[in-house]
Amino acid sequence: MREVTMNITELVSGTELTVSILIDNMPVNIKTKAISVMEDALLVEPLKYHGKPIPAATQATAVAVLPPRNLTVSFHLHSVIPFENWSDTYYLLKGSEIISEIDNQRKAERYVLNALGKAVINHVNTTSAIIYDISIRGMSLLLGKNATAKEGDMIRLTFKPAGYTKAFEITLIVVRNFKIGTYDAVGCKMRGIDSQLMTYIMTIKKQKDEIKRVQSQSKVLVHDMSADE
Repeated sequence: MREVTMNITELVSGTELTVSILIDNMPVNIKTKAISVMEDALLVEPLKYHGKPIPAATQATAVAVLPPRNLTVSFHLHSVIPFENWSDTYYLLKGSEIISEIDNQRKAERYVLNALGKAVINHVNTTSAIIYDISIRGMSLLLGKNATAKEGDMIRLTFKPAGYTKAFEITLIVVRNFKIGTYDAVGCKMRGIDSQLMTYIMTIKKQKDEIKRVQSQSKVLVHDMSADE
């Protein structure tokens, strides 16, 4: 079952985002800002790579920074469309934050990530991949269109989180196939984990824990207000 917790159109004007997209088969991070909602999509400032507008895409991710605590929320983008106006190329983004209850029940605590990367399956097939979640033991991946992997296959994953100067390169072994909502996914275990990747995972954990804490406080506040009515 797929639970959509936040649509990207709910972001307010001025919210900072980092859009991750594949260009020339490599993940690229581009910073932008939300402007307004248009045609059921979020209109954002121009997305340019080496000074040129990026092409339209049907698979990307975005990370938004939410004030006042600078919390981060990740989105799976299924539409990145150029919008030419005001003598420049702006973009319309469609997508949602997706939570899967299935993965929250595993022994190793996993954190929803929705980061875009590049996957090479069995040294042969190269495809895009969305890292749905991550733990100290493994990852869940949504592979690109027409790409498949089965139990025992090896995946060489490359991805560069926003703010990092060097990409992570991780060797994964597929241990199961399953679904996240309507999406086909693969669960993978890592072949080793270095200190830099461990630090990154712990950073994600802190961010998710902070979001849960703030959400919990908000629920208590709403309950108290309703009790006074």
